Amino acid sequence: MNTTADPALRVSMARQRLSAAGYKLTAPRTAIIDAACTYQGSFSAAQLVVTLREHDHPLGDASLFRTLKLFTDIGVMQRIHGIDDCHRYILSSQHHAHRVVCTTCGDIAEFAECGLDSMIRTLEGQTGYHIVDHLLELFGVCPRCHRAHTAR
Repeated sequence: MNTTADPALRVSMARQRLSAAGYKLTAPRTAIIDAACTYQGSFSAAQLVVTLREHDHPLGDASLFRTLKLFTDIGVMQRIHGIDDCHRYILSSQHHAHRVVCTTCGDIAEFAECGLDSMIRTLEGQTGYHIVDHLLELFGVCPRCHRAHTAR
């Protein structure tokens, strides 16, 4: 699923996850969710700070990063380990999702099924570990950027 889904739906889903996890929808949390919805794809914490300030919701760094951590912990957002050595974030459309990230424009497509279940069971048997989570991010060029590049 592409992360550019309807912003109102993403806000509603984020608020539902927050409530379901037992957290209140405070003004700073609402401001962060609303600001995150202004981005078509991923965004950095620095970009979020600018957007919050532009909308008269300045937050201190500690509050912002504490909220971003909470949101990633409960699945409201997912952190992307970007290729530009800067963590980026997206409002997540699913609690557990993987991503394909365009290295040209930064657009992101999410998908849930990664086909790793069998390999994870094999690794648990080989290592004795009980694997509780995994992360899969793929990097490539989106169809739009690929068409633009080949049209030159």
